Amino acid sequence: MVDKNYVEGAVENAAGKVEEAAGYVTGSPGARIEGKVRQVAGKAQAAYGRAAEEVSTQLQDATKHRPFAALLVAGAVGFALGRMSVHR
Repeated sequence: MVDKNYVEGAVENAAGKVEEAAGYVTGSPGARIEGKVRQVAGKAQAAYGRAAEEVSTQLQDATKHRPFAALLVAGAVGFALGRMSVHR
């Protein structure tokens, strides 16, 4: 499954390329710069989406191969969060 951030980043990158090209056609340096900025932002968001997808896949694989360990970790995290939320 493709991460939402990856898709949105790719769209933002493409929109930035179009905006940059429009800036060249119209002679607008501001549009060219804005297009480059959108491309960089899109590439960063797409990279984040790829990384999030990879981490999710690794967690799913680890849970499949070591379900008892995953259960222990989840229980420990739940216990720790429960202890932190107790009002004294």
